[in-house]
Amino acid sequence: MTLIAILVALIAERLLGHVPGWGSPLLLRGYLRALRRSLPLPSLWRGALALPLVIALPLGLSWWLQRSINEPLLYLGVSALILFLCLGPRDLADDVKIWLDARAAGDQPGAERLARLLLKGPGRYAEEETPHARGLLGALFIQSHERLFGVLLWFFAFGITGAVFYRLVSRLPRLLMEAEDSPAAEAAETLHALAAWIPARITAVLFGLAGSLDDAIKEYRLLLEEPSHGWRSHTWAVLAEVSSGSIEFETEEGATEVPATLELAAQEVLNLQFRALVILLAFIAVFATGDIFG
Repeated sequence: MTLIAILVALIAERLLGHVPGWGSPLLLRGYLRALRRSLPLPSLWRGALALPLVIALPLGLSWWLQRSINEPLLYLGVSALILFLCLGPRDLADDVKIWLDARAAGDQPGAERLARLLLKGPGRYAEEETPHARGLLGALFIQSHERLFGVLLWFFAFGITGAVFYRLVSRLPRLLMEAEDSPAAEAAETLHALAAWIPARITAVLFGLAGSLDDAIKEYRLLLEEPSHGWRSHTWAVLAEVSSGSIEFETEEGATEVPATLELAAQEVLNLQFRALVILLAFIAVFATGDIFG
């Protein structure tokens, strides 16, 4: 049932991803605006109490649905719908294609604007105005996890409640950033990092299995030697740097090489995402049917 719900949600995302206007996080933004209108207290929304206040109702509702629906087909439909709403909000392949088209057309300002949008998210790459190629590729791997793998892994582990939880905590750090270094944003970033700690490392392993696992392991060993990362930033560094290592390959002469251009490297990230997704789905299928072989 879990695998079928994932497949339905992924197919729906691909089909609806091209609909004009699709991909804006309207539900979460609208929900937050409604809460702010109901409780017009600026100090409340800057404090750490804002975090449990925001996530309590969606988590409670999803948990109730998960426990209350006993009809298998109905639960399948509800699960697929909620998972579909938790993915994205836009497909990474579509955003990368638009960015590549802008570069190919010579639209430098447009390409830079789109690159900055791809950089938005956790990790140090979000702070770079004009990132280097390695930084942008690392950000793409982080985006892949945030839009796809993180939600799928939480859904696999905890059902629709897990998918809703990760969708919320991955978006709240930016949405609650009303004041710089506010307790609300700090609490949201900490909860996000905690929720991503294990899934991000699983995603890095999936990318390694989908590409060059030896080079991914080498990058991980190098990362362990860097003492500058805190526990939160280390999670995103593992996801970005280790996954970026999976793009590398060895030539017949034994030299390590990467795709020749940034465009080819970005396309390879999408190829790795597809292969990593197939590996994850295969694992879920084996887990779901494991009792057949028992």
